[in-house]
Amino acid sequence: MTEKNSGPEEGIKGVVEDVKGKAKETVGTVAGRDDMVREGKAQQDKADAQQDAAQKEAEAESARAGAAAAEKRQEANQ
Repeated sequence: MTEKNSGPEEGIKGVVEDVKGKAKETVGTVAGRDDMVREGKAQQDKADAQQDAAQKEAEAESARAGAAAAEKRQEANQ
């Protein structure tokens, strides 16, 4: 099942995941727990993907809005 998230929502989730991942990586480093360090880095990778998805969705939304405006101009000039 595919999860549909909006661009801004996905971006916020990405920021939260990044903060959690950095905290987990730091705690793992201080505690000498390589598993926590790896988990923290994995969360940061997930955060990067979420932020990239949010950016792509924003770009797509902008392109859709531009296309809709161009279509309205075309209809008005016919």
